[in-house]
Order: sequence, then C-alpha cells, then structure tokens
Amino acid sequence: MKNNLSLQNSSKQEVLDAISKIIKQSKTFFIAGHTKPDGDALGSGLALASLLRRMGKKVTHCSIDPIPQDMSFMKKSKSIKITNKISKKFDCAIILECINFARMGDIITPSQAKKIINIDHHLAHTNFGDVNYIVPSSSSVSELVYDIFINLKTFPTKEEAENLYIGIVTDTGRFQQLNTNANSHLVAAELLKLGVNSNKLCKKLFLIMELSKMKLYGLALSNIETAFNDKLIYIKLTKEMFNKAKASDTDTDGIINYCISVPTAVVGCLLKEVDKNTTKLSFRSIENFNLLSIVKLFNGGGHKNAAGCTINADINTATKKIIQAFKGKL
Repeated sequence: MKNNLSLQNSSKQEVLDAISKIIKQSKTFFIAGHTKPDGDALGSGLALASLLRRMGKKVTHCSIDPIPQDMSFMKKSKSIKITNKISKKFDCAIILECINFARMGDIITPSQAKKIINIDHHLAHTNFGDVNYIVPSSSSVSELVYDIFINLKTFPTKEEAENLYIGIVTDTGRFQQLNTNANSHLVAAELLKLGVNSNKLCKKLFLIMELSKMKLYGLALSNIETAFNDKLIYIKLTKEMFNKAKASDTDTDGIINYCISVPTAVVGCLLKEVDKNTTKLSFRSIENFNLLSIVKLFNGGGHKNAAGCTINADINTATKKIIQAFKGKL
C-alpha cells in the first residue's frame, strides 16, 4: 500500500480497497469525530463502530464533548465514551470530519495508532492519514462510510442504516441545502430499503424541541439584524440570552437557517458569545457566494456555502469585523 494514499494520487476504488484491507487486518480500533459532534459525525461513527464490532473487532468510540440532547435518541449513542484522553494504543484510528487530530480534541496522538484512516468531506482538509478518503463533493461523511460498507460487501443493519440516514438528513438540512446532490438521495434511498422509517426519525430530529431551545429561538429571532440592504442577515447570541432561556450551546442548531430564509438574504451569520474575548461564528450562504474567502481571513474553514470561524474579540467587535469583511462583496 502506498504511503499517504488519497484521491489525489489514487482512484476511489484503490482508496476504498486500502481501507478495507486495513479494517480486515486490524483488531483494535479508535473512532472519533470532531468536537461538538453533530448528526453526521455521530451517525457515521456509530454505524462504523457497529460494523467493526459485527466483524469481531474491539472498538473504542470516543467524543471529547457530550452527545447533544436532541441526538441522544440515536441507537447506541450511550456506547460513545466521553473523554479528553485515551492512553492505550490501537491497530487503527478512524478519524471522521476532522482537518487534523486537534479538531477531534487530541483524545489520542497519531503515534498511538499503527494505521490512520482519515474520512472527510470538507474543502479545507489535510491528508494526515495513511489512507485519506476525502470527497468534498459529498454532502456527508455518512455517505462515504456507506461506501465502506458496500466495499466490504456488507449491508448496514437497520440500526446502522438509521444512524447513516440521520447523518445525511442533518448534514443536508433535510435535503434542502446546496450540498445536496444525486448521491445524497441515492444512498438515502438504499437506507430506506433497509428499513429506515424517515418520518419517525425526522419527527425526533426536527419537530420535537425542548422548551429551553424554543425559548432561545424566540430570543434569537426577535433580535435579527441586517446589513448591506438586507443581504447580510445576522443574529447575536449573548451569554445573557442563553441564561435567560436556560439553554445550552447545542440548542442553537437550526437558528441560522432562518437568516437565509429572508428573501433578500445572500449570507446568514450566527454569532455566539463564548466569553468577553471570544466569539464563535457560523455562516450560511445561498447559490454562488463562496464563504471560504471570508472565513479564511479569520483562520476558519468549512464548505463553500456553510462555514465558520472564531474571532478573539467581544461579540460587538466581532460583528463590526465581519461587516467590514463583507464590505464590497455583497
């Protein structure tokens, strides 16, 4: 097998075959996705961990951050070990949706794994694995993990299919975001054939909402602001608002979509106050506006139409910096 195998120097089939070979030859596995896990990081990781266990492998599936409350219904989510450090060594580490080990919280170091498989779908990525299956055109990592199932000639169980479906449906925003493509629907269709109840899952994901989350939505939507003739729509979420709603960071999921629901909107931005010196920002854009050119100014990353960054400033100063960054571009 070539060193640092990727789609830049090998075919898709060669990369998938290399992944299959490592999986078959390895006995102990470490799996982790990015910090503050979302439906795709969780769904792809849970499905993969389940597959490996079915193959008789020993799996340590970790997350540095807790599972979001609205994702706690996912099958086997309680099997994920919440920790910031694992000391033992593994035959193989599979890292999902991360630009590097720091993105998953440095739970282990690269030296703790004999082989590293890196699976990602972000434009901003690095080939840090022995094998790198990175497809920026894919709407989700769950689709890429499905490819691994098929290459191993193993269909997902109903439970595994449900977790992969959750990954796809959340990362495509219910198949409404610009990253949705033909393969998103094709893989989703195959998962439905395996017994996934889309209606039941989507009710749990999108229709059931904790009161704290609903209150935070109310505070957020009553404080929408705009710039550049309503082309930039933004919301500032302060710690005071979180406290008033008794909400957590995970309760912000979905708020940003309201920003780009405004007919004139080109870019939506959600600013979250971490502390007096730190503000986290999430962006969404419509059609051909590439957000990466903006977030790179602040060492951020992501996708063309969905990206984020952190600004080391208070929330009002961060807002001014962002408005300045978009000047002349909207």
